[in-house]
Amino acid sequence: MVIGLLGFGTVGKGVYQVLSERSDVEFKYVVSLEKVELEGVKYTTDVQEILNDPEVDTVIELIGGLHPAFEFVSGALKAKKNVVTANKHMISEYYAELVKLARENGVCLRYSAAVGGGVPWLISLERAHRISRIYSLRGVMNGTTNFILDAMQERGASFEAALTEAQSLGFAEANPSADIDGLDASRKTTISSNVAFGVVVDGHEVDTFGIRSIRECDIKAASSHGRVCKLMGKGVRCGEKDEIAAWTEPCFLPANAPEAGVHEGNNLLSFDARFVGKESFFGPGAGGPQTGYAVAQDCLDVCNFHPGEYNREMRAVRLQNHLVLQSYYVRLQDSDSWLAERTEEVWESGVKTKPIPVSEMHAFARKMLAQGREIFFACIE
Repeated sequence: MVIGLLGFGTVGKGVYQVLSERSDVEFKYVVSLEKVELEGVKYTTDVQEILNDPEVDTVIELIGGLHPAFEFVSGALKAKKNVVTANKHMISEYYAELVKLARENGVCLRYSAAVGGGVPWLISLERAHRISRIYSLRGVMNGTTNFILDAMQERGASFEAALTEAQSLGFAEANPSADIDGLDASRKTTISSNVAFGVVVDGHEVDTFGIRSIRECDIKAASSHGRVCKLMGKGVRCGEKDEIAAWTEPCFLPANAPEAGVHEGNNLLSFDARFVGKESFFGPGAGGPQTGYAVAQDCLDVCNFHPGEYNREMRAVRLQNHLVLQSYYVRLQDSDSWLAERTEEVWESGVKTKPIPVSEMHAFARKMLAQGREIFFACIE
């Protein structure tokens, strides 16, 4: 395997460290914003030089974001080069296009590091669907929000203090929006649903609500009812026509639920399938060494001629989140007739609703936010 490495940050360094001593792997190029000096490896800022080199058979993309990452990766696939990436944003946005390009050009596209970090999640979904039928998936998919919620629940920290601590420790970016607004977990939910159910989900249809507006009173409400708050991504088969629902939102989980015991930056992802029932996968969901480990494993899969696709089925679907009914804890800054009609009982600073469709709850929250009204909600399990 001859590699062109795009990106030499924490993850890129980890991948290089893991693979550089192998006799069956050669790093020929590295692209980075800052000049990198590696023995026997050419530093370049011109990605096209890598794409035009017939000796390079594999491109590792670790620069992140949508653009120019998509252009680099699609160019590599068109040049009949295998691609390994950890880019969840790009894979969730351009899943169908990239998988089709890989298929048309007879090369591999591997991205197990995009969900779960070092946790073997996507490859486990890949193995499960080959012989079984996956009914549902769920999990704590974002280490940053889990760290924040854990600090609030275990140590009584405020949201602001927990976020600041997460940033100081490197769990959260200076701009934490992708994490605290649920976007990161939503992208992972999209990718997981595609692989698990053999579909193509439009990530913009995944109802998403994060933890930006959570306050100490919400943590207290959960605790008073024997529950713990976690940000969860979920996907499920539903309805009579094998329809799919997928969404991301905070959840009040029973204190004895497996996800309730996930602390700091760890992930816990589970699926339920025919023959095997529920299987769960726990471990660090982020971090340079862990993500680098997953990228390196993908490279070895390519070396060993592992199939290039996690799921050959790509059925286009429209999400049917209205088919899933749940009860919710809702805290709104003032009264509202819609919420009053659906209220079952008062829960501390908020209320518990009757079972309502997931899509309806999220639509109401979006409406409140558009009106400038603070709202926090969480599914009650």
